Amino acid sequence: MVKSTFKKLKGVHELHESVIDQQSLLLLLKKELSSYSIFDFIKVQAFFEKDCKDLPPVYKNKFKKKMLGHLFDNFKSIISSENSQNESFDMERYREFLERFGTKLTDTHEVPQMAILYYFSAMYNIFITNTPPHPEETPFPGGFVVKRIGENYFCPVKDKQEDNVEAICKFCVAKQMEMK
Repeated sequence: MVKSTFKKLKGVHELHESVIDQQSLLLLLKKELSSYSIFDFIKVQAFFEKDCKDLPPVYKNKFKKKMLGHLFDNFKSIISSENSQNESFDMERYREFLERFGTKLTDTHEVPQMAILYYFSAMYNIFITNTPPHPEETPFPGGFVVKRIGENYFCPVKDKQEDNVEAICKFCVAKQMEMK
C-alpha cells in the first residue's frame, strides 16, 4: 500500500468524499494540520528558502516574509477556528481545485510539506474566508502588490497566470488589477 502524503487524512479522495460545505472542509483541514509540529514549519521554511533562491533580492525578502507569515497565520486560524459560518460553495470549482492538488501530489515522488501546507492554506482562503491565497500587500516583481479595495481584492498577475497549470490563480477570488 502506498503511504499517504498526508499525516492524518487518507488522501485527496477524503477531501473529495467528505466535503460538502465550508464547515466540513474546515474540519478536515483542522484534522490534518493538527498533526503539524514546529519541525514541519522549519522544513517548510527551508524549502521556501530554496524555492525562492532565484528571485530578485529586493523582491525575494519581502515576498518570503509575507508568504511565510501568511502560511503560519492561516495555520493558527485553522487550528483555533470555531467558525460557525457554514456556507455552501461552488463544488465544481472545489473539485477542479482538488484535481490540480492531486496532480501536484502525483507529479513527484516526494511532495514537500511546503506544497501541502500551501494548498491547504489556499483552500482555507478561497473556499472558507473568500480571500486570495496571496494576502493583501503581497509583492510581485515590478513593485506591484495585491490590493484590497472595499470588499474586492485585486492582483497584478491574475490574468497572466490563470492558464498556468502550476498556479492556482484560476481559483483565486481576486480580480485582475488595472495596470497603468
